[in-house]
Amino acid sequence: MYYLQAILLATASIFFAQRKGRLSGLIAATIFIWLVGVSLIYWRYGPIGQWSFYQNDQYFHWRLVEYFIPTEFNLTFDRLNFLRLPYAGPAFLLSQVGIDPTLALKFVSLTCALGNFGLLERFLQNNSQTKVTTLALWMFAGPITIFFSVLALRETMMILCVTYLFLGSSHFYKSVSLLTLVVLRPHLAAAIVFGLCWSWLLRKVPIRLHLISVIATAIIPIYVGTVGFSIGNYVIYRLPLRLYEDLFQKDQVIQIFSAFLGLQFLTVAYQTVEFSTRSILLIRLIFPEIVFIPLLFSISCLFATPRTTRLKLSVLATFVFFMSVSSGTEYISVRQSLPIMGVMGVTALISFSQARSEKTGADQLI
Repeated sequence: MYYLQAILLATASIFFAQRKGRLSGLIAATIFIWLVGVSLIYWRYGPIGQWSFYQNDQYFHWRLVEYFIPTEFNLTFDRLNFLRLPYAGPAFLLSQVGIDPTLALKFVSLTCALGNFGLLERFLQNNSQTKVTTLALWMFAGPITIFFSVLALRETMMILCVTYLFLGSSHFYKSVSLLTLVVLRPHLAAAIVFGLCWSWLLRKVPIRLHLISVIATAIIPIYVGTVGFSIGNYVIYRLPLRLYEDLFQKDQVIQIFSAFLGLQFLTVAYQTVEFSTRSILLIRLIFPEIVFIPLLFSISCLFATPRTTRLKLSVLATFVFFMSVSSGTEYISVRQSLPIMGVMGVTALISFSQARSEKTGADQLI
């Protein structure tokens, strides 16, 4: 029955993902890989063992759908946050019509991944002469996003919301995306608001001062995020303020900048790392975009491209702010930076394309 339901959901995805009766190769490949992936995981690990494949948060999400939403639902913020309702809610509705709860969660993950890819494809086509190639798929953080689509985890929904907040056009859907992030990961929503405000403040900085703007954007949000985290703990949990102690920690700064190389696991306490160093390095060999997208994005920030400079500064400020807040917890990993990676990748891709076009135009004038 599980396999038949997976085929049914994949078929429904194909039907609804079409644009003008056509299905892009990226979308079709994602749906096919999802169908094969969820089937193999179920075949190999079974209905219970699949919850522990890669991350056991999947078991918690299953409990949300099976037990907590039916019995403990209410509209207070704390309860909505605990229930992760934007993600688990649709899966709960699907489970009420007979879909396996874990498969329903994975289908929500797939739907969000497809929405994210569609949004990135359209943005790239509208803003660059670069075609949606294998390189573009890689820069979309495609492989790792597809991997997370076969898991019962909320990451692909956060990826979609972050992408829409930066690249979307509808103010209504931007508001929905922000509210969704407020429920799913409040400090990520705060980081995006900060990043958008920061780029607005720097919007009139002359191009000749671009590098100074980048350096300021890479440093100042660290301390703003650290202060915000400490104040948030004081307001919510009544923990004592330790601003001086928190502001000048060399290890924290190293930890934040290690995220630009996808190497945050080397800077955290070993007790918080679920995998061996060898396994984590193997994951980066399988998904090299974990390392290269933040690195290429950082390189793209070093040169000004008038049409994307504000976007780059906004994304950079968001990333640094979010990493600074995350470094105050024991949870700093690829899962923390993943929601921003697609935007980082497509921004870098467009920046390099525009820089190349400008250089070509200058050479022709000469």
